[in-house]
Amino acid sequence: QIFLPAQPVEQVDGAFVVRLERQRNQELTVSSAYRQLLKQAERGDGVREWVKKRVESARWFIDAVQQRQSTLLRIADTVFARQHGFLERGVSGLQPLRMQEVADAIGVHISTVSRGVSGKYAQTPRGIFPLKFFFTSGTETSSGEVASQVSIKERIRELVDQEDKQSPLSDDLLASKLEELDGGLTLVKFLPL
Repeated sequence: QIFLPAQPVEQVDGAFVVRLERQRNQELTVSSAYRQLLKQAERGDGVREWVKKRVESARWFIDAVQQRQSTLLRIADTVFARQHGFLERGVSGLQPLRMQEVADAIGVHISTVSRGVSGKYAQTPRGIFPLKFFFTSGTETSSGEVASQVSIKERIRELVDQEDKQSPLSDDLLASKLEELDGGLTLVKFLPL
């Protein structure tokens, strides 16, 4: 098994659960040696002020790391609540999802979501994917439903893979077959990310 710093998404008792990989690691704390040094230093001593500033900096850093982990977990929970179909069926179940929707859902700025998912991966039952993969534009169908462009491309790829290579399907025939496959899916409008 390949190890990547991914956020595991696992099925537990029929429900998908997101867990941060770092949750397995030991908690960050301020060294007890610094706390002891702070107690021993005399008031007015320059050492006491130096240690006090370092302890405050360490506590600020620990709080920032914990807040970042909490935000990342909230982002991942929101993404996979929306991408439940992907977890069950793969790319064909991928739903359109914009970063702004996730930002609104968890009460942060869109740039926080963008930074939060940058360089992060999710280990899912379907493989390991960059978290950015789950943000996809959509296309509105004639029935008013919205389909992920990635899932539509996957369905077209499947149709092309199944066609007779000596007599490939025309674009119109591909569109008709796609419409048949999806029970009346006629693509009418592109929805941006």
